[in-house]
Amino acid sequence: MAQTIEVSLIDILNKIEARIEHLDKSIDAKIEKLDVKIDALEDKFDTRIDKLETSMNNRFNTLTLGFLGIFGVLTGGILAIFSKVVFFPNL
Repeated sequence: MAQTIEVSLIDILNKIEARIEHLDKSIDAKIEKLDVKIDALEDKFDTRIDKLETSMNNRFNTLTLGFLGIFGVLTGGILAIFSKVVFFPNL
């Protein structure tokens, strides 16, 4: 009752090659999906960086304008005192 199975080496190689091609296609499809996801994440990251950069610029501008405003008031006060002393020394 023993049966002998004859399979040619070419048939086995063809089956292995078909499986490899199938796995290669599957891997390529997964790589494409990952590329799409990575691109989406890069876009999301870029928008967050842009928002952060805008926020930092706004804060820096506010700080700079505040400093320049205080500096202007102090400079104006010093000039007023200096001009009073120079032009009106008796008052």
